[in-house]
Amino acid sequence: MLLLFLLVSSISFAGSIHPGTVNLAVVQTTLSQSRRAGLWLAFGGSLPEIAYSSLAAGGLMLIPTNSSWMTVLAYAPIPVLLGAGFAAFRQKPVVLNESVAHTRSLPFWKGVALGGTNPQLLPFWSAVWLYLSRATIGSQMVIPTGQSASQWVFALGTAAGAFGLLVVVVWLTDWQRQRIVQYLNGPWINRLTGGFFMGMALWQTIQVLTA
Repeated sequence: MLLLFLLVSSISFAGSIHPGTVNLAVVQTTLSQSRRAGLWLAFGGSLPEIAYSSLAAGGLMLIPTNSSWMTVLAYAPIPVLLGAGFAAFRQKPVVLNESVAHTRSLPFWKGVALGGTNPQLLPFWSAVWLYLSRATIGSQMVIPTGQSASQWVFALGTAAGAFGLLVVVVWLTDWQRQRIVQYLNGPWINRLTGGFFMGMALWQTIQVLTA
């Protein structure tokens, strides 16, 4: 279970590097209000990960492992992960909106609202769950068969990884202020994230073909 939590947290951390609405809102709130406000928004923004990943894993766990659907679903992560990778490479630079940065709101609920309006989390975490369901390290399955607790460990890992990345964003923003925006807009972040997801797609393809 610890292995599953660490792997999912790492995937969630890497996936959250990609500049998005929650990341920019954390930057804006930290700059315009305070580091504490930025942390509250980060916490709120990471909670919807639990809902989406629980829904993804819970629905897929209802499918019998010997069903022909499992063969079809084994291929499902490949186009999703490839799509996420291409989307990262094609992401245009984002700009911090100074007019928005001076507005005040309740950071926690703003984070929940922004994180909750991210529908691509459901297919993404469905793809990751399927990917990890077939993955092994040595002779150990990453997701133990028949253990419903894996669903909750998986969900908590998604939130922990996202929150960890957002805490780093808050810290860097408070430390470097405007310079952090340049890092968020840098092309290397998009390339790193895109390469990570495409590498997962390649590995899943190898796993399916050699199964």
